[in-house]
Amino acid sequence: MPRALETARLLLRPFTGEDRPLVHSISSDPDTTRYLYFWGRPGSTPASDTDRFLRYALDSWAQKTVRSREYCVILRETGEAIGDASVEICDESTAEIGWILLPAFRGRGYASEAGRAMMDFGFECCGVQRVIAHCDTRNAPSARVMARLGMHLERIEKEGRPAKTEGAPKGDEATWGISRVDWAWGKYRGLSCRFQGFLPLPDLADGDIRLLCHQKAPGDPEKQWVPSYHFHIVRDGERLGGIDLRIGYTDGLFYGGQIGYNIDEAHRGRGYAGRACRLLRPLMRLHGMKTAVITNDVRNAASRRVCEKLGAAYWCHIKLPEDNDMRLSSGMDEVNVYAFPAED
Repeated sequence: MPRALETARLLLRPFTGEDRPLVHSISSDPDTTRYLYFWGRPGSTPASDTDRFLRYALDSWAQKTVRSREYCVILRETGEAIGDASVEICDESTAEIGWILLPAFRGRGYASEAGRAMMDFGFECCGVQRVIAHCDTRNAPSARVMARLGMHLERIEKEGRPAKTEGAPKGDEATWGISRVDWAWGKYRGLSCRFQGFLPLPDLADGDIRLLCHQKAPGDPEKQWVPSYHFHIVRDGERLGGIDLRIGYTDGLFYGGQIGYNIDEAHRGRGYAGRACRLLRPLMRLHGMKTAVITNDVRNAASRRVCEKLGAAYWCHIKLPEDNDMRLSSGMDEVNVYAFPAED
């Protein structure tokens, strides 16, 4: 499990005792704590809330297994500590995420960036099937962040949030959520590259095996087919199998992937598929592809092991649409979806 996470503008790292000024800034600001469970409970003080949160945050990192993680949010450009982001495992299938930012840093997209990092952590590192978040229904900025993260309002519990002061009314609690499949679709639809023609090929070899291109197939926008390279995998002049790289992202390729491979039966079980995938990385980068999807039939344990050994991130398993070409031609019903990065 990673101890620190990085986004485009943020570093999220474990809290330390030196973060007390940040935590006290949060607990001392009534506007910041107005809608938050943990802070400003009846009878508490900013100092007691600060100490209680720091103990909780430090304890979250003492666990041998992930139950909760509290991250101090750091602005990478300046090194300033600007807030907190968290993930908590509710049960084996669900994680809850949250975030708090100091007032001076709101309205700049940092909350969405931190929340997305927590969501990715929940799905990629904790293996949950669903991520949720809660907010007081009066907390419109928090609800907007959840919507930007692709979450959906699932329910509202009347008077589900405790009163912050003696005699004050209780708040209504909104629960927002997103499934693993919807999260994976969001990740996929955020991918892009620009095909500007087939490129001269670098030497795609690792000293033992080599990829030899035997076809460059143009795309067909009407059929949503993207341009693709087709290679033989060879060793000492002998063909071991084949591998393809498709340049572009369509909804159909979420099911079929940007990389497809097959190893001839006599050469299986020797790691050639994974090695061939790695050899495609320079070509992926030349076309501006940061990630390629690899899919496999949920019954294909061998292909699944290839993805796991590659370190490809498991995104989801998903049923194929009734009119999907793979389903119609092979009877395949459901596939695993993995994300293979262009950088090692």
